[in-house]
Amino acid sequence: MFDLLNTIAVVEDRPVSSVLADLANTNADTLTFRLLPEGPPGTIPLLHGADAVHGVRELLLTATYASTLPRPLLVQGRRPTNVWSFARQVRLGAPQTGSWIVAAHLTIPEAELDPRAAGDGPFARQVSLYAHRGVRAALTAAGEALGGDPVEPFLRRVDDGVSANLCEALARLGRDDTPFEVSFSWAQRLPAQAGAGRFRFDRNTIRVIRNAGEAMRASTLDGRVQVIGAVSQLSQGNTGVGTAVIDGIVHSRHGEAEQKVTVRLRDTAHQTAIEAYRTRQFVRLTAEARRGHIETVLDVAIVPPT
Repeated sequence: MFDLLNTIAVVEDRPVSSVLADLANTNADTLTFRLLPEGPPGTIPLLHGADAVHGVRELLLTATYASTLPRPLLVQGRRPTNVWSFARQVRLGAPQTGSWIVAAHLTIPEAELDPRAAGDGPFARQVSLYAHRGVRAALTAAGEALGGDPVEPFLRRVDDGVSANLCEALARLGRDDTPFEVSFSWAQRLPAQAGAGRFRFDRNTIRVIRNAGEAMRASTLDGRVQVIGAVSQLSQGNTGVGTAVIDGIVHSRHGEAEQKVTVRLRDTAHQTAIEAYRTRQFVRLTAEARRGHIETVLDVAIVPPT
């Protein structure tokens, strides 16, 4: 048995104690993040380590929030209370030697460990599977983006879990383009069939993912969009054209994003925005976006807050 454990530890470049911990952890899914910085084994520069832990947090918050939604968001905004409540239950293991390794444990409650139970399974497992699907899709998209369009492969995989938030979390893990690996192991009392369990991100891949995340967050995607949300700011210019900031959901052919958008409104449209602001109702705005900005507003209407 020792020879077996030692062989696994050598192959995976981590201590035997870490392998034993995985074997003993029968009721939790584990996400392991192995950073590969230059320098003495088992150490990492301070800022890299801080960003790595922040990246782990953001990846799990992103997967948790997405698991509560009927449809994935291209850009996630403020997370609701139930998302933070679940995140507080996730435990981080102590950093391990073997490059620099930290693990996140998502414990599945005893009452939810029955594999015969109906439904989508324990919520912790849904979060783990969503993170697995998103990490795999982001890595695949990055491979395609290296030889073509830098953003479109990511947009095609929004339904697979890719979002600006996921890309930003992975980019934080790879601060300064430091290579890293993400691996998944499932609670042994509740096996999962999820395909490959380990994903490696090299320097070029991290750079592509970082740029894609910035592009998805920074601009409104070109084409016909619909914005539904609250008017948070208003201003009136000298030429009869007003400006409104709408904080809500931007619907496009690529998916939905929680964003603040600034639009220029004339006459009746601006009065509609003023009325929505005064009565604390939402507006529904249909427009054409080009070069990352809303250029032509086609229709503005007041709708009840939802």
